[in-house]
This record gives sequence, structure tokens and C-alpha cells, in this order.
Amino acid sequence: MEYSIGELAELVGMTSHGLRFYEKEGLISPKRKGKNRVYSEEDRLWVEFLMHMKDTGMSLQDMKQYVVLRKQDNPSLKELMSILVTHRNKINEQILNYQQNLDLLDKKIAVYEEEIDQKKEYDLFEEFMASHG
Repeated sequence: MEYSIGELAELVGMTSHGLRFYEKEGLISPKRKGKNRVYSEEDRLWVEFLMHMKDTGMSLQDMKQYVVLRKQDNPSLKELMSILVTHRNKINEQILNYQQNLDLLDKKIAVYEEEIDQKKEYDLFEEFMASHG
């Protein structure tokens, strides 16, 4: 299957401008029919992979390094894997940080819930009388 730039952009949830940027940066290399870019199914899968890496915070520099290695005649699988393992480790650190922050939020929410529950136990009229009595 072949896609125009607009079709691929819509299919993967990206803009045509974003695809052109990826091409300018050397991350993708669509074929051309005259002046038109033509994307293959493999291109679609590759763009989706790049989008996932971007969504997880992979830097443009790391994506470029991965692409350069991948385009070699006999790419080093260890080097390719190393880029992904290093990125995975960064993601795991971020997850740990998010989990610690989430735990802190949960504790603070629990404090508020406890305070709210305690106030519900009081009769509002009794509180009013105590403060004006």
C-alpha cells in the first residue's frame, strides 16, 4: 500500500509539516513520484515507531543516531539495542519519579479526605451554636 503525505499524516495522527520535518532531519526517506512523496507501509510503521519514541521523551539526537546506525549495510545490533536500552532506563527513572510524586499526591488527598470526613461527623447547627454561644 502507498500513501501520500496527507494520507500518512492523517493515518498516524501527525501533520504533513511534522512528516516533512522528520524527512528534513533524516529520520524518514520517502520515495518520490515526480515531486510527490510516496510512503510505504514500512514507512508508516517506522513513523509510528518514531512517534512512540518521541512520546516517551527520546531526544531527536538519539533518534537520529538510531537512524544512522539502522541505515548502515550491516548495522550493529548491539549498538541499536544499546540506544533503546539506555532510553528504556531513562523511562524507568521517569516512571519511578512519577510514582513517587503520585504517592505524595495520594497521601495529601487522603489527609484532605480524612479532614472532610471528620467535619461531616459534626452537626453544623452545633458548630454554629458553639461559635456564637
